Order: sequence, then C-alpha cells, then structure tokens
Amino acid sequence: MKKRTLAMLLSGVMALSALAGCSSTADEGTAEAAKTGDNGETETTQDGLIPVTFSRTQDSTMESDIFAKMEGATYDDNLWTDLIAERLGYDIQYLWIASSGDLQTQKFNAAVAAGTIPDIVQVDKTTLKQLVEADLVVDIKPYFDEYASDFVKELIGSAGDACITAATYDGVQYGIPFVDCDLESAQMIWLRQDWMDELGLQAPKTLDDLKEILKKFQEHAGAGSIGLALGENLYGNFFDIKGWSNAYGAYPQYWVDDGTGKLVYGSTTPEMKEALGGLAELFEEGLINPEFYVNDDEKTKEALVNGKCGALYGYHATALYPLQDVIDADPEADFRPYALPMLNADDTVSPGINMVTSSWFAVSKNCEHPEALIELLNLYCEKVLDPEKNEYSVYANPGNGLEGVWRLSPVTINSPNKNQVTAKAIAEPLKTGDPGDLSGEQYSMWEYSYAALNGDKTLWGWNRVFGENGSQQLLISYQEGGDTNLVYDQFTGAPGPVMSSKKSTLDDMLDQTFIKIIAGQESLDAFDTVVENWKSAGGDDMTAEVNEWYASNQK
Repeated sequence: MKKRTLAMLLSGVMALSALAGCSSTADEGTAEAAKTGDNGETETTQDGLIPVTFSRTQDSTMESDIFAKMEGATYDDNLWTDLIAERLGYDIQYLWIASSGDLQTQKFNAAVAAGTIPDIVQVDKTTLKQLVEADLVVDIKPYFDEYASDFVKELIGSAGDACITAATYDGVQYGIPFVDCDLESAQMIWLRQDWMDELGLQAPKTLDDLKEILKKFQEHAGAGSIGLALGENLYGNFFDIKGWSNAYGAYPQYWVDDGTGKLVYGSTTPEMKEALGGLAELFEEGLINPEFYVNDDEKTKEALVNGKCGALYGYHATALYPLQDVIDADPEADFRPYALPMLNADDTVSPGINMVTSSWFAVSKNCEHPEALIELLNLYCEKVLDPEKNEYSVYANPGNGLEGVWRLSPVTINSPNKNQVTAKAIAEPLKTGDPGDLSGEQYSMWEYSYAALNGDKTLWGWNRVFGENGSQQLLISYQEGGDTNLVYDQFTGAPGPVMSSKKSTLDDMLDQTFIKIIAGQESLDAFDTVVENWKSAGGDDMTAEVNEWYASNQK
C-alpha cells in the first residue's frame, strides 16, 4: 500500500513508452463496430470485441506486486480488460511488451519511420512534436469536447493552460495531457522542529533569519555539524539551490519574462549572481558541507540521519524521502515545512513552479474512431478518481498486499489537485478520529496520518505531507493565501534544434562555474564571464529560438 500510494503521490510514475492503438469504438456495452483490415474487410476478434492494441515496457514491480498475487492475470487478461470489454466492447491487445525502455524506444521509432504508429500513443513533448511534423496524429480537441465526461474535463482543466499549450501547434491541439500538479514543484524550507522548539526559534521570514537558525542548529548539533544540507544536484527536488535562489528573485533553469515581454534564461540573470554570492557566504561561514559538490542524495542525507543537520530546501514529498529515514533513525526527531524565507522582510514569497506534466496522449490519423481514447479516460476516472463513482478498492488498490492494480488499465491519468483536495478532506477527520465517509485514497491518507499521530513513526512522513502543518497545507497557502506570487517557467514547448543540441553543454558550463563560486574556488565575478561565454557558445541562439516559440504562442 505504501509503495503504491507513494507512486501516485509523487506523480510521473507512468512510463512514457506506454503506447496504445484503436481501430474503432462502440457504444457502451456493445461491440458492433469492427476493424477494417488491409484487404478492406472488417476484422473482429473471435468474441466480437473491437481490437484495441497497445505496447509497453515490461514492469518488474507489476510482475511481483500484481501478477504473482492475482491468479491468472496478465497484461492483456485481467480485471481491467474484462471491465473494458464489458463496458466499451474493446479487446485489449499488446503488440509487444519490450523487455527494456531502450528496446521500447527502438520499436516505437521504427513504427514512426514506417508511418505506422499505434492508433493511440502516450509520448513526451519532443516525440509529440515529431509526430505532428510528420503529419501522423489528429486534432484531438473536437473529440475531447464531444466525448469527455464533465469530470474529465474538470480534471484536465484544473491543470492549467500550460500543458495544453505544450501540445498545440499552429492553433491545433494534438495531445491530451497526462496532467500533473505544477504547484507541487514549489520549494519550501524544511527545519527540524524539535530543535526549533527546544531553542525557542520562530519561523524564518528572511534569509538572515534562516542564517541565524542554521548557526544555532550547528551549535546545538555540535562538532561535525552542517547548517544547510546541499548536494551535488543543484536543481533536484531537495538538497538544491532553487528555494534559496527564489528568495533573490532568481529562477535557475527557468525561462522567465525579463519585463519587456521577452524570455531570458533564469540562470543568467543578475539575481542569480546575487543568489550565488549569498551561498558563497554560507559556505565561507562553514554552514555548508565543504564537499557538497561530490555528495549524492544518499551521502548528503547522512548528516540529517546522524543528527548533524536540521535544515534543507525541498518539495512537498520531502517528508517521505529523505526525512522519513531521519525519523526511522531517531523517532524523537521532527521536521516541519515553512514558506520560503525571502531576501527582505517585505518581499512577497515567490516560489518558482514549472509544468510537471511530461507526457501526452495522441491519436494516429489511421485511427477510425479517435474518441476511443476519451472513452477509456472516462472509464478510468470513473473507477479510480471520481469521488462519487469510484471503485478505488477494486480497480486501484484492493489491499491485502495487492499493489498498484490501476497500472493494469491501458490508459491512466493523474488528478493534478488530488493531494490538496485530500489534505482538505482529511483535516477535520484527523482531529476527530472519525473518517466519516472518506473513501479511496483519501481514506488511505487519513489512515496513515492518523496512525502517525497516534505513535506510528513509520508513517510520520505521510502525516507531514497531508496533516496539520504539513506540506500540502503549505502549498494550499501558497495557492490560496493571496500573499504569494507563484513564478512559472514560461517555456513549455518542445526543444528546438538549438536547444536539443546545445542546452546540456550550456548548462554544464554554467553549473561548473556556479559550484566553484559557491565553494570559493572562483570569485563572484566569474559569473559575468561564464554568462558571456554561455551567450557566445549558443545561449543567444537558444534564447532567440525560445522567444520565437514564445511569440508564436502569445497570439
């Protein structure tokens, strides 16, 4: 149960290689339509169902968590395929199940080259752009408008416009986004709350406040302690510099408006230089591990687990990892997320957020009835996500060790705001101890959080996500509090030729210098030099390319 729920919580768990194909569709409960074969004659399966073909990569966790425990279940014969056959009249078939992601990519690329992609595909935005340019996929919006249930329309709409814009070319929408929660990419500062209480410290409003907390934490932790946990990945979900940079109005690796209607790369702005200068001061004062730039997540986590560090920037699920490991090692420890401290006391809290959606469903022009995709999405949402209709305990998580049954559905989708809705729904039941009419994932999160409140430290992380003073409540305040400015990464399109060929090298150029500046190996003025080198090495060309895309999407 914990593994499945974590996978749903963190999102992005669906493989981009899941591809689907349809040949026709049917009214609910019938299978009268049929597939047209190469000879012009109709094709049907022996039982009269309409073939709907898919391909996917083999999933070892599905083998162990589902097939080993659900007698007779296979990818193309299970409770989901039975449901789809009964309700929609489709026979689910897999053209291939690749043994690895690389093999799946090879097979799909071969299908693209031959112009014979499966009828319904789930792809990233780069691949979607290639399919559009090859004229292989249809305008999906008319089918979505006509066939999508009200619940599905509301679900897709709640993700915002960015994920739709990313799938739109020359005014035509070619993809349905596998929506995710952009808000959950926002950073927060996680502080060891038991130390805060013991030392009589208050929530930091400014970076100076935070610096004083780091110093007091170090004094409290003693020899070998670290003020702020920072690792080698400057832009990960935790142990990174994003939250610190946001305090200066800097948004590394984001494309942000420069105030003139043009986009500029956030890693190259004057505010980024200031942020690096502030980090260099932390390093010089001994508040950052002197070897941070060679420490991966596991190595960086050690100081937290050993009680030698009590502060890190992170995102909403930081309580589940790495902080649950801290609680497992020391059940008396506690952490709490706080809003980003800003440079000045009167600055508006301004976390950066980006489009988290990373895959889209598209339909081949060879698909006779593209509405089949929408019907499958409707059915999945009805059974798993719709709070009034869902049968979560049957089609998503039956319990008793049977994990992730929702993965058997050939088409799945996420709910972008489900975690915030859950946090609101369980707030009062956590106080009363009565779950009332909670069901599905909401009941599971109440159950985990309530158990944590009553002493089960192994579930501490869930309560710190969903419970009082948890990360979801903080995100809700970011979104609804009225005193926060969420700053979006404005580039949501597929990489152009320059970005595709040069961005990785350009980023490395910047990051190597950033690390040296933080670690005191280069002066802060090295920032100006590396930015100029970045521009001449392709940064200016990439910026022009991005702004061409931006201008075309502002019309």
